[in-house]
Amino acid sequence: MSEPTHKLATIVFTDIVGFTKLSAENEPLAIQLLQTQRTTLKPIVERHSGHWLKEIGDGLLLTFDTTKDAVDCSIEMQHTVKNVANLDLRIGIHQGEVVIQGDDVIGDDVNVASRVEPFASPGGVVITNRVNASLLRDPVYQTKLIGEPKLKGVRQDVKLHCIISHGLPETDLSKVSAKMESKSPSLASSTSPQEQQVKKKSSLPLIIGGIIGSVIIVGIAVFFMSGSKNIPGGTSGQVSIACLPFVNMSADKENEYFSDGITEEILNYLAKIKNLRVISRTSVFTYKDKKDISLAEIGKQLDVSHVLEGSVRKADQKVRITAQLIRSKDDAHLWSETYDRELKDIFAVQDEIAQTIVNTLKIDYIGHSGNKEPKKSETSVEAYNMYLQGIHFQDRRDEEGMKKALTFFKNTVREDPNYELAYVGLANTYLLLADYGYASFDENIPLAEYNASKAMELNPESAEVHSANAYVSLMKKDDPKKTESFYLKAIELNPNYATAHHWYSDFLRMVVKDYEKAISYGMAAQKLDPLSGIIAINLAQVQIALNKKDDAGKTLKNILEVHPKFLQGYLVLSKIYKTQGLWEKSEQTARKVIEIKPEDGRSWSELAEILTAQGKTREGIKAYKKFVNLNPSSSMALEHLSFGYYFDRNYKKASETVEKIYRLTPFAPLANLVEGWLLFQEKDYKPALDVLSKSRKGFLGLSAFHEALALSSQGLIYVEQGNTEKAMSVINELTKFGGADGIESL
Repeated sequence: MSEPTHKLATIVFTDIVGFTKLSAENEPLAIQLLQTQRTTLKPIVERHSGHWLKEIGDGLLLTFDTTKDAVDCSIEMQHTVKNVANLDLRIGIHQGEVVIQGDDVIGDDVNVASRVEPFASPGGVVITNRVNASLLRDPVYQTKLIGEPKLKGVRQDVKLHCIISHGLPETDLSKVSAKMESKSPSLASSTSPQEQQVKKKSSLPLIIGGIIGSVIIVGIAVFFMSGSKNIPGGTSGQVSIACLPFVNMSADKENEYFSDGITEEILNYLAKIKNLRVISRTSVFTYKDKKDISLAEIGKQLDVSHVLEGSVRKADQKVRITAQLIRSKDDAHLWSETYDRELKDIFAVQDEIAQTIVNTLKIDYIGHSGNKEPKKSETSVEAYNMYLQGIHFQDRRDEEGMKKALTFFKNTVREDPNYELAYVGLANTYLLLADYGYASFDENIPLAEYNASKAMELNPESAEVHSANAYVSLMKKDDPKKTESFYLKAIELNPNYATAHHWYSDFLRMVVKDYEKAISYGMAAQKLDPLSGIIAINLAQVQIALNKKDDAGKTLKNILEVHPKFLQGYLVLSKIYKTQGLWEKSEQTARKVIEIKPEDGRSWSELAEILTAQGKTREGIKAYKKFVNLNPSSSMALEHLSFGYYFDRNYKKASETVEKIYRLTPFAPLANLVEGWLLFQEKDYKPALDVLSKSRKGFLGLSAFHEALALSSQGLIYVEQGNTEKAMSVINELTKFGGADGIESL
């Protein structure tokens, strides 16, 4: 028997309406109908790259690699069978993980797909929320929410929509036998005996680094709790600590991730202690392998009152970990300890260690209530090492690094399917790949949503999980209040989680446009992670929005001193110079990025934009073409090229490029913007306004500058039409953008 394989797929279930009655009344006709169904529909499925897995009675079980193929196939099947007597179909579509073994496919998500099909009208198609999410960005498809049903044997929350475009009928709940009831809380939260056994087995931490780290935490906590009232903090006066990366003293350098894991666990535990500011991983890992800087200087740079450092030596089945706590202001050693353990015996003492942590720190856990302890992220050493490598590559924020991160996170899930942070890593990486233009939003958002939802099922008390779900919600363009609720919950669960503060600040800037609130959270994020380049960029962009360009420039110059090869920092600095009209400085800064990494497409795009804005359109187009050559499969690169052609007044090539983009992807807000300008040139105002509105919606949460550019273009059309009221409305809306992303350059 072949080994089972796991994959993410779009699952389609079909059912013939009235087949049971037909079988009872005319069996030969019923058998003939099944043959007709097979010969009629199988070619359609194959044409849409589908997999005809099995026939279940009168029903079909099909899978597709993409949601679009599944939906398009289902629509074509419904149109085709309209002309076939007695072949009236109901179709249900769901997306999720399936287990394929031989010719069979199983899994909870297969069960969901089979349960939703009865909610379709005869001739109709019903889809779950995961499938609907991938259709939101494509105006070709129109759907309508039906509700949240009670599905037998299904624990996950499922919302149903019916497709109402393409001539398909809307579901009439009064005419379907399936019941639309709210899910029972008891059903949603129930667990099988097997799941309970898994949870029981994993009730103790399984990371050796975490176990030793827990003992160290007890020492730190006792120290702070016994005399913290007399301990001076950093400049803020708050007690604060930086846990430097533990040095790997092992002969085998492959144990680097083991020592990093100990640092991570200590950071995670310290973050749960009230009134203690803990510097985030990104900043402390900046000092990894740096021996030419004193601990006192590190304390000063990070603005912390205390620094923890340590080392790890692992040989055969033994491990020795040394840790010491230092006061920053005078380099005084306040506490130190050495821990020796045999790896084969380490798990025997973890219960005692965990209980010591609980007894010592219970009242200091953030969000503590009664006897409930915060749920810990628990996994095996092997899984955790793979997870750490995934984080390492994700932090690089380039295409190669993030694709490697996906591989490590997937391997982590295979090693431990119950480790929620691996699913968080997958969700965030899928979104970052799309956000940075390295992948399709249409394909990656459903993948991200699946993994974020899975993480939430496993641990709803994790700040990382809520932040990932906020990111998904933002990219899906959900109601901003829903997105905000995820961010606020993440910050409530862990006020020391810099990423939550950072992403929430970005959300407030890009979507809500509350710049004062955004800068407050941006500064809080930088306080927790002062050496993070990404956080510095966000803070600088908020400062730009508040017309504090000099402050923004200082923020970026400071971070570039720490990270002299931080490409994105130079790109944003170049944009600041551009908005100030300092074109020579802007061009020099963009060329600096090309000097550091000539194969980086974003730098060529930035240079092209600067050259085009100065009227050097031919040079600009050459730079845009370089961007396209470096990213031949990227629709974003072509979008920028169409932008260049437009400003070169080569409207024919701009139009041809836009058409080419639309053949590649339905989500292309910059192409929408260029198309809107082209229609404006032709004085075709109504479609121009429509496509500019689509562009503006597409840029919401992605680029305030381009969002405002689309809005101002609509305003110019209203002026041409003599519609003073709407033109003034646009001007009022533009004032909300402040100086966001160089809005004053419009």
